Amino acid sequence: MVWSVVRIIFADVFFAKYGVNIWIFAAVEAFSAPLFARSTAKMAISLSVHQLRDSFLWGTLTLMSFAAPDIYLLTAGKHIPWLAYLVVIAMMVIAATISIIGVTHKAEKLANSIQ
Repeated sequence: MVWSVVRIIFADVFFAKYGVNIWIFAAVEAFSAPLFARSTAKMAISLSVHQLRDSFLWGTLTLMSFAAPDIYLLTAGKHIPWLAYLVVIAMMVIAATISIIGVTHKAEKLANSIQ
């Protein structure tokens, strides 16, 4: 939740002046953060027991909840500089990479503990 607060402050400081409604962004962030946490955990569990269909469904929900705040941020703003797009997209890629590595390790640990 600390990361969500940091993102909301960041959005308020840098994107509110481009027409982004900070309250809508905060609501999207507040709704998607716990959904992201839950779906990521369910995806890791599904992967660890080789339930590919379930892991795909949870992975899809994970991706949607992960991207929702940033998609709102980039689509709601008006005349946002290209550098801002690059920074937000770069942050998304870095965070996604870290999340994928973390979920992979969690799934491997769960799979090893089950065996």
